[in-house]
Amino acid sequence: MSKQKGSHRTRRTLKDWTKGNRERVSRLEREGNSDEHFDAVESGYQRMKPRAVTIEGVGEVDSLPRGQVTQAQSGTYDVLLEEQQGVISCRVKRGASTDNDDATLVAIGDFVRVQPLEGDHGLIHHVEERKTLIGRKRTGRKKGGHQVIASNLDQIFCVATAERDDFRRSVIDRYIVGALLGDVTPVIVLNKIDTAPESYLEALAEDMLIYEELGYKLLFVSAKTGAGMDELREECCDKVSAMVGQSGVGKSTLVNALLGREERETGAVRESDGRGRHTTVGSEIFLIPGGGYLIDTPGLREFGIHDLEPQELDGYFVEFFDFLQECKYLPCSHTHEPECAVIEAVELGKIDQGRYMSYLSIIDTLE
Repeated sequence: MSKQKGSHRTRRTLKDWTKGNRERVSRLEREGNSDEHFDAVESGYQRMKPRAVTIEGVGEVDSLPRGQVTQAQSGTYDVLLEEQQGVISCRVKRGASTDNDDATLVAIGDFVRVQPLEGDHGLIHHVEERKTLIGRKRTGRKKGGHQVIASNLDQIFCVATAERDDFRRSVIDRYIVGALLGDVTPVIVLNKIDTAPESYLEALAEDMLIYEELGYKLLFVSAKTGAGMDELREECCDKVSAMVGQSGVGKSTLVNALLGREERETGAVRESDGRGRHTTVGSEIFLIPGGGYLIDTPGLREFGIHDLEPQELDGYFVEFFDFLQECKYLPCSHTHEPECAVIEAVELGKIDQGRYMSYLSIIDTLE
């Protein structure tokens, strides 16, 4: 939990408003409480956090071997132990502790403490705090909460495909917000450029140019022809990266191309709607020849933003920064308010119309 410092109006005076140099909005408002009272609330919260526990016959959790989760599938996790102790297949011990609140207990990339058992098996007893992550709002039967897709990353490759005529930039914009929210650098990868007619590809490239103007890396690639693969491979060097995207965009094919071998199963898209089938059912970390680590993740049909207040969203659209202090009403949602500087900038062409539509789409889904 972070303390809220000042009102929304005070926070608006910060010129460079990004997650890296501003406090997140706290769900506890001070409302005149003293610093001592607020500190007491925080310390009480800290006492409620899961802590290392003494396990009979094992000892303190911190004394257990440490390792990183390198593969996750159906409740089973491969953990690469430090100090060259090898890989063991683990399940999570009932009552395992974690330093991460309201989130998936164990995710690929996590550093964990494990109790080795016979036959290269083990139990995960504790999950350490994630430094960075990419996650989404949980969907399906377990709707609610935070589903962590991968943790302790440097960057994510937001993969989309050029072969669909219903290409939507709003999906990429959601990935960008999710990446920035988890302190991860987003890299946009447009795959299957060999499938697009030249005229369509030229129009698409012009439309996507906005991302380079905003400072995001943009790559056009084809795993089939090899176009752009050298640039993608270079981006992997000395970094931990993850592939994220909808089913059928070719993530596993890209992974195979980067590895130089058929490591991940691939499948064709459905002819009826051009959508992909789930061929990747688990996540796994791979060492890329030439340097770097790459995580392949299952396809995502939905990517809901978790743990972000509506009034915080404008801090994740970098092109809004120059206009935030000019809005008549503060805080301003930039959706309907009169004399909103952001809306005026959109009308004048100073903010890209497509990006603004993505903003409206995302803020509509935030609680």
